Amino acid sequence: MEDLDVKIDTLCREKLFTLIQENSVRTTKINIRQTRNNKKHSIEHLDEIYASYDKLLRGMSRELLNIEKVVRLKFLLLLNEERKLRVLSGINEEMHLIIQDVIKKYQGLYTLKGFGDEFNSRIEKTAAKHKENLEALMDKLVQTLDKEMQNADSITPDQLQEKYGIDRETLNQMHLVKVLQEIHIMLGKMDQNNIDESILNGVHEGIIERVKYAKTVENQIPPSRDILARKAWRMRVAKETVKMKEMIYALHSLAESVQKPEELRNHDIIQKTWRRIKETFDEYPKEEAEVILDKLKPFYDLLDNQIH
Repeated sequence: MEDLDVKIDTLCREKLFTLIQENSVRTTKINIRQTRNNKKHSIEHLDEIYASYDKLLRGMSRELLNIEKVVRLKFLLLLNEERKLRVLSGINEEMHLIIQDVIKKYQGLYTLKGFGDEFNSRIEKTAAKHKENLEALMDKLVQTLDKEMQNADSITPDQLQEKYGIDRETLNQMHLVKVLQEIHIMLGKMDQNNIDESILNGVHEGIIERVKYAKTVENQIPPSRDILARKAWRMRVAKETVKMKEMIYALHSLAESVQKPEELRNHDIIQKTWRRIKETFDEYPKEEAEVILDKLKPFYDLLDNQIH
């Protein structure tokens, strides 16, 4: 959980920097245009600058909380109260700094124009408005995450890691989180439609066995002094990782086909998909390949029996 929070914080800092830079570019363009029009430091000029900062404050709440939402939905992880308060505090602090910057730069200019009181009132309302908007967006984010977590079919990356033995970092790097989540959901729906549970379990077991073999290959590290052997080992690990990923994606394709009405299934693609699965075992130990394929074959037969 802490690793995910750190990742989100990094993304938010990058986004905040981008938003501040965009505001700097906007205000520079405003200054150039108003100076060219002989309206430098006019109320029109100052109000346009103020509107740019207002846009920055509005974008901060929306964009930073959107990052929180996107990442947490991807990994199906709730926003706990401690994290929620920390996020609110962090964004409020950044907004306060920006508002103080506006006061420092422009309060005196508004006062010289005879609009000091109006500026002070306006800045108070702006601060209150964006604080309220931030809290409303946070409430909406919490509701969205809660609703998603209530989906009984959902499975988190941590649960995927426990089920298949693939660590969360690898799941993310190989873009397998969504694929395995969807396989889990689709197989769950098939189970509800009275498809033999042993067939569906075979898919999960086949993936688990493939992961175990990939880890066995990865653990066969040759002596560090044997450079050629280590290079060959790294290539073998990389190749098996790719083959494992191809098999999982192909199983996802078959699962999608099982859900379609028979008249909408593309049987050529179904057969090619099964061939592709078998091809991922070309360099596999024969006996171990047969064990896994025997677990997966009944799932393919759900479709293959209807083809012939």
